[in-house]
Amino acid sequence: MTRSFSRVPFVLCGLVLLAGCSRGSQLAPQAEAQSAQVVVAAPAVPAWTGPVVELRGSAGQMGQEHGKDLAAPIKYLHEHYLKVYLGSGTQRFLALGAAKLFENYIRPEHLAEADALAKQTGMDERETVLAQCFLDLSPMNACSTITLPASAAPDHVARFGRNLEFLSLGVADKYSTVFVYHPDAGRYGFVSIGWPGLIGVLSGMNEHGLALANMEVTRTPRFPGAMPYTLLYRTALERCKTVNEAIDLIEHTPRQTANNLMLMDPSGDRAVLEITPEKVTVRRAADTAPLISTNHQRGADCDTMGRCWRYDRLHEIGNEQFGKVSLKDLEGMLGEVSPGDQTLQSMVFEPANRVIYLSTGADATSKPYFRVDLNGYFAK
Repeated sequence: MTRSFSRVPFVLCGLVLLAGCSRGSQLAPQAEAQSAQVVVAAPAVPAWTGPVVELRGSAGQMGQEHGKDLAAPIKYLHEHYLKVYLGSGTQRFLALGAAKLFENYIRPEHLAEADALAKQTGMDERETVLAQCFLDLSPMNACSTITLPASAAPDHVARFGRNLEFLSLGVADKYSTVFVYHPDAGRYGFVSIGWPGLIGVLSGMNEHGLALANMEVTRTPRFPGAMPYTLLYRTALERCKTVNEAIDLIEHTPRQTANNLMLMDPSGDRAVLEITPEKVTVRRAADTAPLISTNHQRGADCDTMGRCWRYDRLHEIGNEQFGKVSLKDLEGMLGEVSPGDQTLQSMVFEPANRVIYLSTGADATSKPYFRVDLNGYFAK
């Protein structure tokens, strides 16, 4: 995601009163959905060979396993990424104070998972919580998404394309990881494309084929008053099967941070949620048009140009090629709106097939995409 303004003033002005608040296997750097759609044979795309981490059981068991398997990269990212990203000692002190306040709003199972991860790695529990909420404390970053119905593709498969742009610091681009979560009873299994130490979700799909990805928008700093947004989106994957169920959950859950969230399920239903702490606005597109979201909120308007060049370009190509957009064409669209090295992950979801095509690393859209077939993981 592309940094839009200095992160130092943002945290300082929003967190200056937080000091003193409190709450009472190593990986190398990388290298049954119901649907009316036609599920086609897999294209000739090589299988993903990058890191895949499966986590099972209770919250504590998953946190412990996460910490055990990934202790070294978690500590490396903490020292060489998060500390650098946050800036000065004062910045870090204030951010840790905010993390303590966020603990009051995190779901018990997610807090237990973060605490177990901390114990396993020998880290302070505030540090593992900070890894879940530091984005809520930071200025806006940039990403792009486009969803296309089955009628947009010659093979009649609905698809969801997503670029994640973020400040790499020469570190984050090397550690993208596929996490497969198998929670205990009462929560759905899901896959998250993230980083070691992150238990929330920026991009993911669950066992029912519900897929989501966020895009940040400009916002003002707020004191912690709801769960970190990555954990809100994880909650949607753990508890919802469809776009409409996810909309209902997010509308009825307190929200900390303004964001856009693209959703798509295996029926081909799709929606953009324009989220603020005060309300959720749902935007949809006609069955004959792409649905696009970048980093501004526009209400029900899908067609007015001039607010974001990436939105405009996806709108132009998506409408021009509608009915002829293959998987490769969609990957090409994502390449056209990539800012280069800041694109750390690019992916295409096929919710009806429960498949993800994934490319990672700096300038991800210029690299090959690999096929991540989730059916085998969820069948287990």
